[in-house]
Amino acid sequence: MPLALATARALLSTLRRETHRRPMAGSRQRQGLVPNQHYITNNRQYSTSGFFSALLQTAKSKNPITAEWHGQPTHEGRPDLVAKDEVTPGITNKEFEARRQKLVNGLPRGSILFAFGSRMIFVSPHVFHDFRQDSDFHYLTGWNEPDSVAVIEKSENTQRGYTMTMFVNPKAPEKELWEGPRNGLEAAVSLFGADEARPVSEFGKYAAELAARIQRRPADESYVYADLDAEHGVLRSSQCDTLNQLLKRESMGPRIRRLTPLVQQLRLIKSDAEIRLMREAGRVSGLAFVDIMKACRPGMCESTLQGLFEHSCKMALVSGSGDKATSATADHSALIRPAYVPVFASGEHALCMHYVQNSAPMRDGDLILVDAGTEYAAYASDITRTFPVNGRFTDAQRDLYSALLSVQQQMISLCRVDAGYSLNEIHRRSTAVMATELKQIGFHVSSRDVDDHLYPHHISHYLGMDVHDTVDISRTQQLKRNMVVTVEPGIYVPYDNRFPKAFQGMGIRIEDDIVVGQTAEDMENLSASVPKTIEDIEACTNT
Repeated sequence: MPLALATARALLSTLRRETHRRPMAGSRQRQGLVPNQHYITNNRQYSTSGFFSALLQTAKSKNPITAEWHGQPTHEGRPDLVAKDEVTPGITNKEFEARRQKLVNGLPRGSILFAFGSRMIFVSPHVFHDFRQDSDFHYLTGWNEPDSVAVIEKSENTQRGYTMTMFVNPKAPEKELWEGPRNGLEAAVSLFGADEARPVSEFGKYAAELAARIQRRPADESYVYADLDAEHGVLRSSQCDTLNQLLKRESMGPRIRRLTPLVQQLRLIKSDAEIRLMREAGRVSGLAFVDIMKACRPGMCESTLQGLFEHSCKMALVSGSGDKATSATADHSALIRPAYVPVFASGEHALCMHYVQNSAPMRDGDLILVDAGTEYAAYASDITRTFPVNGRFTDAQRDLYSALLSVQQQMISLCRVDAGYSLNEIHRRSTAVMATELKQIGFHVSSRDVDDHLYPHHISHYLGMDVHDTVDISRTQQLKRNMVVTVEPGIYVPYDNRFPKAFQGMGIRIEDDIVVGQTAEDMENLSASVPKTIEDIEACTNT
């Protein structure tokens, strides 16, 4: 065993705690240093345990496995991905700070917020799923490691109006040897904006002390904001269970408020930086859609096309001449992952809204509905196109597709503030327009028939860090500038003689990602690069 690792392991059993703090402006905290604590301010470090603390907490391990010492891309390790003033790719420290300040500014004095990261999910013993951080937690901190907690206290006695304490896994060379590098306590303060960072193992004790302090305050000055139950299938850090049990034991129910509706209100309106990331997600997905349209052939399996889509998304962020001997390759593909389990539904499989088995061979003469998108730097795209497997629409396919495309184009034009619509109002209008379009190609249907039998889903949802973003925000509110929404009408004709036989068994959906503008001039279609007209699709599929 290397000497440094052996020494660190021995010291871990004797040093009780390593806590990292950012002293307040004007603080004299350094004059009263506490044993075995580590302070960081203005990029200088003051340690009370000298060499031994440095050995345990030093970021740049000499161990070749943990030399890449942060658990996520940072400017120091990946300056090509993260700029000097950024916490995560594309999002600056200033923007994260503004998010937290805006959140606490609207809350009562003395409010305390508990934000929980996601936990690691296992497929089977010792085999885990790829980790994805809880979107609210990521939005507030940028921290991308599991089982973490951020405690934000509104405080009028601090320069920024709040304090943030993060509970995270500390650097641990013997664990990093197996599990990979961690950010550690120091990074929580120096890079991610925490005032103080503590080992996550201390959260229970800290929460108990905080709860006792809360109970001594007037009820109208001590609300606790936290999401304590699993919602929409999201499993948060195990520390969430710890807090839930504590608050129940202390009978603090009347003081508890949900946090996620407040964070979702902030997430609903995208900043310019967020829109740039979503624009890149749309660009990458668009390139992949073009690739699969060109590659699609009868007899190919749906899953093969899915694999090509995912490969193309990765390769879209790799640049270079291709000459291994003379070319330096720029590779940003680490920022890419599938935004959701995609739909590759050929033929009658498209009658199922979320067919994800993607296991059938594609037949000559069928259409294939592809609902897929990539996530770039934590921001999603969500795009759907339907195109002929053999590259040519039949007459019936052409008629039904043209009717749906007309509906979609008309509804996109309403995604602006000066039109005065909500998403629900756009949906209701789309069913009426759909009925009119279908009548022109031989359907005898009313808007009710369309809603009940042919078009069973909503035309839109909000889009952002999650595919179905800000799910607690009502679709009844009027659209606002810099919301990002999908526009995705669909037509699914069952084998039912109430509908023309030529169209039975067809499922078509067309979906784009739209940045809401004040007027038509400043709207933006983030997926405009993906072929959508019949002429453009056939030109692409027959290249």
